[in-house]
Amino acid sequence: MNSERVATLSVQEHYGSILESYENKCWEEVIRQSLIMLENFAATPFAEETYFYLGMAYFHTAELDQANNYLTKYLKKQTAPKFFEEAIQYKFHIAELFHQGAKKHLFGWGRLPKWMPAREDALAIYEEVIAALPHHELAAQALYGKARLKLKEEDYSESIETYQTLVRRFPKHPLAIESFIGIAQVYLVQSKDRYPDQDYLDLAEINIKKFKLSFPSEERIEEAEKMLFEMKEIYANNLYEIGCFYDRTKKPHAAAIYYNRIVTKYPETPIAQKLAKRLTPAE
Repeated sequence: MNSERVATLSVQEHYGSILESYENKCWEEVIRQSLIMLENFAATPFAEETYFYLGMAYFHTAELDQANNYLTKYLKKQTAPKFFEEAIQYKFHIAELFHQGAKKHLFGWGRLPKWMPAREDALAIYEEVIAALPHHELAAQALYGKARLKLKEEDYSESIETYQTLVRRFPKHPLAIESFIGIAQVYLVQSKDRYPDQDYLDLAEINIKKFKLSFPSEERIEEAEKMLFEMKEIYANNLYEIGCFYDRTKKPHAAAIYYNRIVTKYPETPIAQKLAKRLTPAE
């Protein structure tokens, strides 16, 4: 046994030291006393809540993977944990920090450097929060975090589906507004990263219609509409490039088909307005 984890007091006294250190925010002492408790008195009722205090202390010392590990153990040790909601809240904060780029220890060993990206851990924790408190404020935030993280991973369909789940479950929540804007952003990113599929544009327009229906006086509808307009410019430019190709290869009729399609489908775009001045309808 590690000499630093040898019990020198009774189980009640060590537990009292944990609580006192916790109240005084002496996190290193909370960790030391908690490890003594778990090493020597694991079978006692005091040990069950010790997992919670140990998780909290590791969180406050920026040992996030250790914190998450012990909070998970705490939640699994009891059927009705006393600090259930507090533990879930701390797990959510850990997920947010992992999402923002906080690293975890190599191979989960506390003595090794914190070099490992932890986005997968963030997603797993978001899922835990959503499952544990499905209609709580934390679930809305976890859904929003998951959707943004899925966008970063270029999992566009999962990102949109998660935003839509948030809107369905929390239709009047402020994050529902953010979700409508988030969906518009995903469709815009898809249009830039992949071949501009007309389906993306149609779905983006449906998203804005739902946005207006749910929040008719919301000022940020304009933000989503700007993204939709940017999509239209991308699609118009794509068609214009094809038309220019046919122009260069001396196929004016084929070029005219594409130019007229731009004018018909995306009339408000600058390129359509430019073409409209010099085009005659294709026969």
